[in-house]
Amino acid sequence: MKRIALVTSSKARKEKPTVAKKFYSGSYNRWVNKVIEYLEAKSMEDSSFFLSFHQERIIPFNEVIEKYPVHKKTHTAAAKRSFALKILDFLLRFKEKPFVELHTGKDISVPLVKLLDEYGFSYKIYAQSVPLGLKPRVYEELIEKEQQKHRAKEIKRGHLRLVHSLEYQTPAQAKLAVEQFENNPAIYEGEIESTFEELKAYINKHYNRSKDMRKARNEFEKALNAHPDGEELLEFINKISTLQGLYADIPEYEYFNRKFSKELAKYEYYKIKESYVVRAEYRIHEIMSRLSILLLKKKTLRTKPVMKASAKQTKPLFKSKKTTKVSENILENEGNTTVKYGIPSAGERVS
Repeated sequence: MKRIALVTSSKARKEKPTVAKKFYSGSYNRWVNKVIEYLEAKSMEDSSFFLSFHQERIIPFNEVIEKYPVHKKTHTAAAKRSFALKILDFLLRFKEKPFVELHTGKDISVPLVKLLDEYGFSYKIYAQSVPLGLKPRVYEELIEKEQQKHRAKEIKRGHLRLVHSLEYQTPAQAKLAVEQFENNPAIYEGEIESTFEELKAYINKHYNRSKDMRKARNEFEKALNAHPDGEELLEFINKISTLQGLYADIPEYEYFNRKFSKELAKYEYYKIKESYVVRAEYRIHEIMSRLSILLLKKKTLRTKPVMKASAKQTKPLFKSKKTTKVSENILENEGNTTVKYGIPSAGERVS
């Protein structure tokens, strides 16, 4: 239902033509000042109107008006009734009956309320029966409540933005989510804050473990390239994708371990480091899933399907070009220009 605010005008006015909400505001208009501030907090400027007995005017908040005479005498009952009928006619022009907020004195509210009841309008009289000097305090409380609503809405929006940033649950997305959280950490609850701290810790672990894995990978590749029969070992390890897969055929493993003991030991070390990276990625995935639940525990939303933290390897792990003996998978800027065989890192296989 549309809401319409009707506001009393003030005797203290500006000397020059000014928009109404500024025309009636000033140091001597404490009540009207607070009414204007309250309606601005509710974003109701476009549906708020000042009421002036002078020529029975209904003035939009943002309409420019000029100074006009102050009526010094008490308004007659006939004048009050006439203005109330004019206001009723204004309200009846809306396609649907609006909810009417009355921020006025009794000169307007008493005759107008009778007509609103008669024509079936819903309404509320603000600061009713409160002495004039105390009315600003009533509005200060209303403004504070409205500001609390805005803060709650911003917290909710912040939660939803964070939920969206957790959509794909990868280390890179986790880093972006943490950055977004750190922009305004004060609005989040303790459990959410502590979970983000946990996520930050695992992002750091993932970074350090990835660095160790790349180092182990480079050392294995150097050893593999240095061996004259390196392609034989390369063919063997291309048939497997996990560390455990090395031991599927014990006699075959023992043969390669005798012939390539140094190289195979480096490969095993590399695969161990790779498993640490994968474990950190799964842990990040789990924490981000938990965060999504924490942020949405009071509201059910439909989101896109979550992508897996890892993908199956469908191509050979290693590639070799016999003519050039240069790997297609050598990492850039690793300082290893002599490598002829290369292997994709866990980061290349795990989303």
